[in-house]
Amino acid sequence: MDRLARPRRFALAAVLCSTVVVSLLPSPAYAAPLPDGAVQRPKTSTVYELAADRPAWAAVAVYSPNNWNASLLESTGAWLASSTYPAGRTEFVAVNSHLRGVAAYRAEATRITGYSPYVQWRQATAKIVLPVPANDGVSGPGDPDLAFAWLDSRDVVNVYDMHLNYGDMFWVNATPDTGFYFLPSNPYDPATFLRTRAQSVGVPGMRVVGNCTLYRAGYTGWHGVLVVSDTAPVTTVPAGGIALALHRYDPARPVTCPQRNFPDPTPAGP
Repeated sequence: MDRLARPRRFALAAVLCSTVVVSLLPSPAYAAPLPDGAVQRPKTSTVYELAADRPAWAAVAVYSPNNWNASLLESTGAWLASSTYPAGRTEFVAVNSHLRGVAAYRAEATRITGYSPYVQWRQATAKIVLPVPANDGVSGPGDPDLAFAWLDSRDVVNVYDMHLNYGDMFWVNATPDTGFYFLPSNPYDPATFLRTRAQSVGVPGMRVVGNCTLYRAGYTGWHGVLVVSDTAPVTTVPAGGIALALHRYDPARPVTCPQRNFPDPTPAGP
């Protein structure tokens, strides 16, 4: 009887050992929450849960002086888009929830080199409305002809909604891929509901004149405006950041950017 019982005790022990090993494996499905507006600093590659809970443009952005990439995924884990710029550049993936609808997402900050990047999820809370110009020139930061896109020095990214009709145009005192991005969406093309940094550099109909860029809306609807800085977030005293001036296009002066000298005044005329 004793010789017959030993194999059964050994088999039971083997089953118990295998069960313990399986139960100790980490779950690959874990994702940390990333609240709207919060800046996180992961030490290694990290997956976050995000919520696009209202119709608005939004973006997940990752900055590191080294090289980290940013990806946006469905809540199921299905890949949507990735931003893969070189080291020292802010990566972003933006989503148009006006057209995609409210949804849960996942975002992944993936380490290529270095540690402790800055990660932020931001939904638009403000709308940019372009004033109808009353003057030819710009008197300075307080000029009523200007609208502004702003990035607080403590943030990685800021996002705005901007409703434009087909053919509407505006100037911004920035050149392509230097921190300002116009995110147009074609309501008939779902591929344009998601925009990476690389996809946002060249926009159909844009024109660069000096230190300004002229953008044109190819469709009527809610477009996005996004601002990033290729530097680490920092708290300043007094509060600081980046302010970019937008001015509605004047067909009477087709090649003149009124705020070309911003923040200094720009005289009227070409």
